[in-house]
Amino acid sequence: MRPFPFRPRSSRFSSRKASAFVIALLACCGAVQAADVAPRVPLPHTLPDPARDLPGLMLDTPATDAQAARFLTMATFGPTPAAIAELRSLGYHGWIAKQLAMPASPMRPYVESLDKAVQNPGQNDRMEAWFNNAVTAPDQLRQRVAWALSQIMVVSDQFAGLNEDPISLAEYYDMLARDVGGWTDTNYTPHAPTFYNLIYDVTLSPAMSHMLTYLRNVPANPKIGTSPDENYAREVMQLFTIGLVLLNQDGTPKLDANGNPIPSYPQSVVGAYARVFTGWSYTTGFYTNPASSTSWSIAEYQPLTCYDKYHDFGAKSLLSYTGNYGANSDAKTLPANLPCASDLQQGLAVLVNHPNVAPFISRQLIQQLVTSNPTPAYVARVSAVFNASGGDLGKVVTAVLTDNEALTGTIPSQYPNLVFGKAREPLLKLTALWRYYGAASTSGLYTFPNPQSNYAERPEGASSVFNFYSPSYLPPGELGDSGLFGPQFQILSETSTISTANDLASRVGAYKGNPKNTASTIAIDLDGLNALAGNIDTLIEQINHDLLYGQLSATSHTAIASAVNQVPASNALGRTQTALQLVLASPEFAIQK
Repeated sequence: MRPFPFRPRSSRFSSRKASAFVIALLACCGAVQAADVAPRVPLPHTLPDPARDLPGLMLDTPATDAQAARFLTMATFGPTPAAIAELRSLGYHGWIAKQLAMPASPMRPYVESLDKAVQNPGQNDRMEAWFNNAVTAPDQLRQRVAWALSQIMVVSDQFAGLNEDPISLAEYYDMLARDVGGWTDTNYTPHAPTFYNLIYDVTLSPAMSHMLTYLRNVPANPKIGTSPDENYAREVMQLFTIGLVLLNQDGTPKLDANGNPIPSYPQSVVGAYARVFTGWSYTTGFYTNPASSTSWSIAEYQPLTCYDKYHDFGAKSLLSYTGNYGANSDAKTLPANLPCASDLQQGLAVLVNHPNVAPFISRQLIQQLVTSNPTPAYVARVSAVFNASGGDLGKVVTAVLTDNEALTGTIPSQYPNLVFGKAREPLLKLTALWRYYGAASTSGLYTFPNPQSNYAERPEGASSVFNFYSPSYLPPGELGDSGLFGPQFQILSETSTISTANDLASRVGAYKGNPKNTASTIAIDLDGLNALAGNIDTLIEQINHDLLYGQLSATSHTAIASAVNQVPASNALGRTQTALQLVLASPEFAIQK
């Protein structure tokens, strides 16, 4: 099953947006072809010496606003003037430590509060809560990493059992945000931010049990020819933890004597893990359905509980860390008659302790936050932190964001076929605009019920467990031909890029003070830019500073200036809006570097 992008609704493109149309096409297609791609060469399997290959350590404190804004683009939903100042004051590690020390801003209670009359919130309420957190939550790092994790361990409102249950989806997202930095529950019990705890919480999530159909999973029944559901057993290995082939710690595949990748597991291990995941259901009873009532129930989001009556207590042969599943296999084994909860805990421990986990997850976090094609050395450094810390997610995220490759945006010379950067996700274009220019509505809400119509993605709304895009997607053209991954390009097309540009242009039209605004209009503050509109170059460079940390090319600057110059100098607002719309549609804004 392959993921596919949402098809945005068609929209008319007015002559006023003609320039945005041209630049949007460049953003969609030209940015890929313009990448400086060298001939393909084999990647080294010996780890580089960081002292040799990354000369000069970065200072811990960003030296300029541009450096701070670039870092915040990786670590948050977009920089703000206040966040830039704080980062420059605290330094990278100080800022990260402060962020992780904050409690996660919860969505679930907020979603519940949005429909107090009937206690039956909808998915639109969940969208409102997500945008509210993305734009205004103080714990930006937790929220941004939760967004990354939600695209690795996917649940979606496109599936039966979840399409009418925004509460369990909101709680799932909250769980991801909590587990990024750890948390303390109402009984004052601390929960460490380990990858094991994350996988444990994901496994016991009612949302995931619906998504991957192991809710009320029962043992095999030879009389009627049934066997336990294998959906979660397969995907928790393939997508959430170890992948399909054995990996070196730098993320490159291990090869057998014939030069072929070594499979991580056979079908028998899928069947064994399916047996581990038997007997789990809602706290209200194995065959109950708390979501069937007219009002929400806490059982919809409380961790699942195990019912011994429906658990398979047989011995289970699980993973071999070496890929040896033959007669002399070294596969880990769970003995018979373990208590139900112990079976799960030990089974997950076998999975999480697999050597693949560190490089598999480290690479995907780098791809989500920093760059689509990290060097093996970068992956290895993050993997080393993962292993040394016992999978401490806070330390792993710190390693991802403060690696020299991340902070410098450069690739060491021994990797001439790699390029640094990633396509900017469509939704992150919108959140960057809203955050920097203080977007808010007079109602206090961020109402945007169907973002997929114009942005090709929707929080917890992918069409499959494979997310909106694959981490191994090879875009057509020069990038893909060179073996370079471009995950986010899988949801970009001429149509979707124009649709995004159109919507961003309309958001620029929703400025504070516009007499056409309603209580629900999410309006941005353009007063500061309007004051600069008398000097076109100064205006464009200010927007370049605000949204692109100085990376707008001279070519784009000239093209935008030409378009802005057609707006009369007496129309400061018109000049500001034209400049901002075109920067948002520029090739440079389409790529995070």
